Amino acid sequence: MANPNGMNIRNKHKEPPEVDEAERKIGGLLEELEDSTDTEVKDVDLEEVVDTDANGGPVVKKSVDIQVENRPVKKGWTR
Repeated sequence: MANPNGMNIRNKHKEPPEVDEAERKIGGLLEELEDSTDTEVKDVDLEEVVDTDANGGPVVKKSVDIQVENRPVKKGWTR
């Protein structure tokens, strides 16, 4: 997720506002995914894959792979 000061943790330089907005949107989508599936996002990978276009020619596209894991079961106190 984007730092509140607009600095990217990995690169230590200011990102364009569009990048910060995209990070916020993706973070929101991941939270919705966790809530709707009762899981936690473990890992997100961005990959380039080769697909075919309408004419049958090769085209490189971005693909996202999301790994989730079950949330730990919280046991309440019993009396």
